[in-house]
Amino acid sequence: MSIPSAIIEQLDEQSIAFETIQLEEPLNNLLAGQFLKADADKLLRVIALKDQSRRFFAVLPYNSLLDMKAIANELNAEVQVLEGSESQSLFDSIVSQPSCPPFLSVVKAPIIVDKSVFDMSQMILESGNPSLLIRIKGEDAKAIFQNCEVYDFAASPDRVYAGRDSQADSGELDVSFTPIRIRQRVDDTFDLPAMPEIAQDIMKLRVDPSADATKLAQIVSRDPSLAAQVISWASSPYYGYQGKVDSVETAVARVLGFELVMNLALGISIGKSLKVPMDGPLGVREFWKQAIYCANLSEKLCRAMPVKQRPERGLIYLSGLLHNFGHLLLGHIFPPQFNLINSTILANPQIAVEDIEFYVLGVTHEEIGAWLMQNWHMPDELIVAVHRHHQEEFWSKHAVYSNLVLVSNRLLKRLNIGDSLHTVIPQTTLELLSLDINDVENALKDIELESETLDIMAKQLVA
Repeated sequence: MSIPSAIIEQLDEQSIAFETIQLEEPLNNLLAGQFLKADADKLLRVIALKDQSRRFFAVLPYNSLLDMKAIANELNAEVQVLEGSESQSLFDSIVSQPSCPPFLSVVKAPIIVDKSVFDMSQMILESGNPSLLIRIKGEDAKAIFQNCEVYDFAASPDRVYAGRDSQADSGELDVSFTPIRIRQRVDDTFDLPAMPEIAQDIMKLRVDPSADATKLAQIVSRDPSLAAQVISWASSPYYGYQGKVDSVETAVARVLGFELVMNLALGISIGKSLKVPMDGPLGVREFWKQAIYCANLSEKLCRAMPVKQRPERGLIYLSGLLHNFGHLLLGHIFPPQFNLINSTILANPQIAVEDIEFYVLGVTHEEIGAWLMQNWHMPDELIVAVHRHHQEEFWSKHAVYSNLVLVSNRLLKRLNIGDSLHTVIPQTTLELLSLDINDVENALKDIELESETLDIMAKQLVA
């Protein structure tokens, strides 16, 4: 497969010299950037967008963030990201998916360009053939984009990551929400939902020496939807019980076990206590899907560890279930900013979710989630998992919980599940957990085989 003739003709007409870069396999823009490594800063990105009156493409450097607030201000319009087939339909049929070439000769919509593109000394562009890239001189950008509108909507890496370790200039970041102000709202009980009563009772049961299946069943049964959820799960083929599950107590005593039901009920009651939009990368649907997959995979990885090093199985399950609770809290407390974060994530798949959160809000879901967990006096093990699950090589008294969640999320990203940017498992983390890579890979294969049942469980929690 070669470069589409219309692109070659445009380059020839504009007297633009170019060279091609052969990829090892057909790649989308995100993977092409990863393939280029140090040269990724020369690659251009093309994002399909729409406002109230038109559909169009935005072109900017690969490493820059498309600032959805900035582009909306520049165009004086509400802007949304186009996905999948709706995006691909804006290219001529001679363009092979998933390539997104920024050439007017092969698109059916106008192109707007960020002004930073014209400062690049070299540019690498998608060619219409996902196995080939095109390299040209930066000075040729004026010719390629001569009929395109130019705006200022991209944030350079320096602006995106400013303030993570030091205070950023007020001109560089949206500082209307600072970590101190957000923490004040998290600590303000008038702004926060109280911990659900059932969750409070389960927390008391955790430290009750006389706790048993009957007491747990009595608490769970007070919430009919939670009780039905527990019975439904216990009846699932996933747990392999052949008898009839006719009560919560049966589910606890004969199928799921005390620890699993206690932590499952705690996680569900807490997770459902917040009002969050259903859709979007951080919406309720995606939250519960990642939560269920991560909880079950983390538990499998826990069982693969040496017996003497294994953490508490129930708390591992709870950590997998609630590690992204900060996403729900952001959506509950700051709905407009939460919507902005979701749209910015869609427009910038090459940037970590937590970096986007910090750019938009000045705080991450790990921080805000951990603050609430502390406010609710949740177990220290869970707080560590919530706060540190994206941090490599982290070590503390309860680091095993965050490390297992990190490994689970990176594995799940291979199935296109979750908010992790990376799929590579750090060797140091495996060593800290005394996990063998073969056992880790096998655990993921087991999860793939169980995906149909896990999807059903996740959908039940969304209902």
